Amino acid sequence: MSREKRFSMWMTEREYEKLKIYAESQCVSMAEVLRDYIKTLTPPKGGDTTSHP
Repeated sequence: MSREKRFSMWMTEREYEKLKIYAESQCVSMAEVLRDYIKTLTPPKGGDTTSHP
């Protein structure tokens, strides 16, 4: 799957370290941890997630 969008965010040092430690414990990148989490999110009720008002 090709990556088409880029996202960046600010986080605290503590949040960064927690994410880094978790990713290392799973032998994946920090980005992969976040991508895997996003896959678990359910779409809003009654909405198509691909369209915008």
